[in-house]
Amino acid sequence: MIRLRPEITGVVESPLVQIATLAEQMPGSLKLCYGESDMPTPEFICRAADEAVRAGHTFYTHTAGCPELREAIALKVFELHGVTFRPSEVMATVGASMGIFTAIRACAGQGDNVVVISPAYAIFVNGVVISGAEPRPVPLINDGRRFRLDLQRVADTIDASTRMLIVNSPSNPTGWTISVDEQRALYELAEHHNLVILADEVYERLVYQAGANRQVGANLQVGTVAPSFARIAANKDRVIIVNSFSKTYNMTGWRLGWAQSGEKMIRTMYKAAEFITSNPSAMVQQAGIVALRDGEPYVAELREHYAQRRAQIVSAIAAMKGVALTEPEGAFYAFPRIDGLVDSAAFAEKLVRDTGVAVAPGACFGADGEGHIRICFAASENVLANALARFDRYMSQRSDSAIGV
Repeated sequence: MIRLRPEITGVVESPLVQIATLAEQMPGSLKLCYGESDMPTPEFICRAADEAVRAGHTFYTHTAGCPELREAIALKVFELHGVTFRPSEVMATVGASMGIFTAIRACAGQGDNVVVISPAYAIFVNGVVISGAEPRPVPLINDGRRFRLDLQRVADTIDASTRMLIVNSPSNPTGWTISVDEQRALYELAEHHNLVILADEVYERLVYQAGANRQVGANLQVGTVAPSFARIAANKDRVIIVNSFSKTYNMTGWRLGWAQSGEKMIRTMYKAAEFITSNPSAMVQQAGIVALRDGEPYVAELREHYAQRRAQIVSAIAAMKGVALTEPEGAFYAFPRIDGLVDSAAFAEKLVRDTGVAVAPGACFGADGEGHIRICFAASENVLANALARFDRYMSQRSDSAIGV
């Protein structure tokens, strides 16, 4: 019998795959299970890619990305957060996923453990498992008004074998957005225990609470960007920040992201990436430069669209039977709890079969997500209204015998 590595066989396939497969086979299904908008990439970015191809940007670049893109990323970070990163402290990646994977591999391995703020996208736990380390999820506290960190539990979970702490804010799936005080507390823990913080900030431009960040660049308005660990990390090597073009510019299929950290950490990461992905596509990197340079009006328009969809879903769920929602502060997900639900995968499967509405089971995001479903509201007004109406009818007809699913 062929022997496969336990680090790979230990990766659990997400039940979301089953839900998405069912939805794809159903004409007229409404797919709110995916973590992406139903709007295409804006034309000015598509045109930039076409022009880049015609201008000859069809060759390899440096593994960490072309110098012009790394410079453009550094300039955008300074514009948003007032923090200076040199291009040598920035690495372009094949989506944020590659940045996350190489960061974990650079810091954790056999005998180590990694603390993961949970519920969270499965890439974090599975990335730790693939590295041979032990993931240690620490759940957020939901006080009924907002999610917040359980700082004492985080501290209690850390031991001599802990190498990394992973936090995603704004959060997929909860919409929680970390406060500056919470960031400082985590950074102090990292300093005390000699840990690296991996901060996934891919949804940083999608925030809805007024005053999300009161210290923004001169050309930006209050509340247009979430707090970043870049602002508080005196030691850049202590924090690896991962970001992406996918959510901010509707470029999910383009596979372009970046990581920023100290120069030593970035060099370590791109040395590994050379033998995994080589480099992001050259013409996509050129399109990324244009997105960063010319994209602010589009980002503002996109955030306003999502804010309206957020209001739409919050209002609809508030009127539903047996559903409770903590309002998302960022990203584009609602993460409602369903009364009596103990098997979110079975619930989501029955929902899509009975109504054609596909949502992500809360179990996709770890044990701390069970009892919830994730609904992506990055959809058109009509699609979202139709899906919510179907979901409302389903919940109003849910019998006592359906408790548990």
